[in-house]
Amino acid sequence: MLINPPFNIAKESYDTSVSVGLLSLASFLDSRGVPVQMIDGVRQADFFEQLKSQVSKCDWAAFSVMTMQVGQALEISRTIKEANHNCKIIWGGSHPTFFPEQTVKNELIDIVCVGEGEETIYEIVSGKNLKDIDGIIYKEGGNVFANKSHALHDPAQMPLFNWELVPRQILERVALVPSLTSRGCPHRCTFCINAILKNRWRPRTVEQVLEDLRIIKSKKYFHGKPVRFWDENFFVDMARARAIIDGMIKNDLVIPWETTVRANYIREGMIDDDFMAKLKLSGCYLLSFGAESGCPRLLKKMKKDIDPADVINSAKAALRHGIIPQYSFMIGLPGETRSEMMETLNLIDKLIKLSPKIQILGPQAFRPYPGSELYDECVDSGWKEPQTLEEWADLSANELSYLSIENFPWVKKEDKDFVESMEAFVRFGAHGIKSALGSSVKAQKLLKLGFILICQLRWKLKFFAWPVEYKLAKKFVSQ
Repeated sequence: MLINPPFNIAKESYDTSVSVGLLSLASFLDSRGVPVQMIDGVRQADFFEQLKSQVSKCDWAAFSVMTMQVGQALEISRTIKEANHNCKIIWGGSHPTFFPEQTVKNELIDIVCVGEGEETIYEIVSGKNLKDIDGIIYKEGGNVFANKSHALHDPAQMPLFNWELVPRQILERVALVPSLTSRGCPHRCTFCINAILKNRWRPRTVEQVLEDLRIIKSKKYFHGKPVRFWDENFFVDMARARAIIDGMIKNDLVIPWETTVRANYIREGMIDDDFMAKLKLSGCYLLSFGAESGCPRLLKKMKKDIDPADVINSAKAALRHGIIPQYSFMIGLPGETRSEMMETLNLIDKLIKLSPKIQILGPQAFRPYPGSELYDECVDSGWKEPQTLEEWADLSANELSYLSIENFPWVKKEDKDFVESMEAFVRFGAHGIKSALGSSVKAQKLLKLGFILICQLRWKLKFFAWPVEYKLAKKFVSQ
């Protein structure tokens, strides 16, 4: 069984997507002749019944776990062990990768898979001696053993997604079809999981990408649905990117699509006006940029290698060609001042004034990942990470985002409310009312509208003190 556990709080947007990591694992194992069953607790209303029906005949249960899934993953792991104590449990994903020793010490978990897991899990379930499998930490005879890291996978050697492995009820609800054309990223952003884990950029071939699109276009349940190239950075190799776009146009594979791109790629010699026009012609309707901050000092500290002018330029270029620019931001970094946070809000304001079509994600609170260059600053400020999975589950319970700002000592006391509430004020205040009502957070429409009107006034006045309505709304939605 390959299991995607529920998150601590449900969001409507989860229902219309697919667990890409789980699908990649399933496709690889299936291509090697391993019988697999995908169970998605995020998207299947009957996932628990599915789990109970499969657990008695299951030899292995492999989980993909993010921090906000830890509590639910523990409950499901306990259910599996109680129903079938012979079933071995593997945890992988971002949380176990960052905290492998802590994870494997839990009595419910037999093996932790660190990093990319397709080849590793295949070796485990094929019966290879655990001491000879790279990329795992495991228990044996009451002792914990940590093997060396596994080499990064070559996506060109990986099978394309096998959509028939995904439960049909999920496929029919998918609103955005994922196509993974590469893994990793060559850039050095200090906050990013790819830089921390040294996940260098590795592509599929142009032919594989076009074949994947042919398969997607042939599926009736995907008819009329857009595609997202789910890469960290689709445009690393411009010759490859151009060949893919040309191939889409030439081979009748034009389809609405979106992907990620760096703001400083929008320039002569890379994504210029001619190529931007070709992107539009191939079906591109949205480009997602990691803007992160409006403060040059913080962008330099993050080693983002862009500046606010690149962000504005990228927005104008995309808008000229009828492509929606989408930008993600963060605040609450170690050492960030209130005035620097306001620089980010000012950049957001400039973007939104360019066009109501521009989309803003965040600004989310900075997340401290072990191994990042900023993590030591968090520790020096007094950050103490939880020491068990149960402590992580308790800490993240009923939180709408990653963790409560109250637990972040590097954010000054007088800035905590500001940092915590800002994503909501931008989401509901900076955009139009219709857009804000479309938010994925579940709440009664009338209450949501009242909150939106207050946020709209706050954004207009740039007055964010005493966010009483945010705290009330957060408590209501959390419950």
